[in-house]
Amino acid sequence: MYRLLLFGAVVLAALDVAAARADDSAVPQTLVLPFRTVGVSDTTATVVAELLQGELEGRGVSMVARSLRSADLLPGESACDDAECAKAAARSYGASRVIYGSLSRLRDKIIVRVRAQWIADAAPYYADQVTSTTEEDLDAVVRRVADGIALGRSNAQHATIETVTAQETLEPRRRVGRSGGGLRAGFIFPVGDSYGGVDRLTSLRLAHVFEIRDYLIESTPVLGFAWRSGTVDWTLLDVFAARIFGIGDFAPYVGAGLGVHSVRVEKQVTNYSGTFPYLVSSEQSETTLSADVGVGFLALRTYDYKLVMDLRYHYVFAEFDQLGGKGAHGVAISFGTMR
Repeated sequence: MYRLLLFGAVVLAALDVAAARADDSAVPQTLVLPFRTVGVSDTTATVVAELLQGELEGRGVSMVARSLRSADLLPGESACDDAECAKAAARSYGASRVIYGSLSRLRDKIIVRVRAQWIADAAPYYADQVTSTTEEDLDAVVRRVADGIALGRSNAQHATIETVTAQETLEPRRRVGRSGGGLRAGFIFPVGDSYGGVDRLTSLRLAHVFEIRDYLIESTPVLGFAWRSGTVDWTLLDVFAARIFGIGDFAPYVGAGLGVHSVRVEKQVTNYSGTFPYLVSSEQSETTLSADVGVGFLALRTYDYKLVMDLRYHYVFAEFDQLGGKGAHGVAISFGTMR
């Protein structure tokens, strides 16, 4: 009886081993070919291929025993980034999938180009290109490529905290413009008995200006006020864009803008008690949208210190109906400097 049980155990173990081998042979094998190099050393290419194989194995991909070096290839084969020769090499090693590509140096950049293809398919199912600024960054590039191959889609723009490259930490290049700040002072002359019937408001604002050859953008965040008695027009934000005509020291411009203003209007009305007059004050406050259209000119534009003159029509989108519905709008004249 003991011998019979021992024989049965041996038979079951042999069947388990055979089944495991059959399962292993059924799992698709992946071959990583040597990367073709342009201006990059063969040592770097070998390290990249081995790193890629290790990352794929860590993601559960079944690989051909080890990544190949050029010396490991069959006679007549070489590193390639062409689909047909890559598939031929994969068939020679019994692989169902092949990964191939190139490493190319462009001055300080190393461009990593990778393709992954099932040998039964006509075209790669994965194709990506990632740029590294140093050889030390190639391990992060490899991890990102391995993620993409395992997911089955290109993801050069997808990154984790472990796959951000030095190239991506650099600030993107931008065309240079001139910007600076300046103080504007002037007056708003109400139209149609607006702003509670005052004759004018004194205005003062701090503006930031961004200027390029033919355009300027002026913004006033918070620091803009116009006032007279109890009437106050407070600028929460103004943005004004203008087209500049001319490139000399004196250049006119035409523009328009939008803003958000908080306006308090006070209106005084004369009443009579018998024959004695007295003033009654009423007020209303609104926070709403505003719009401006205007013209102006820049003086000393070729210098880093400019003079600005500005004429605008300023309109606040509120009727102030509790004070007679005359609204808040008028002609704004200002001047100032800008650096």
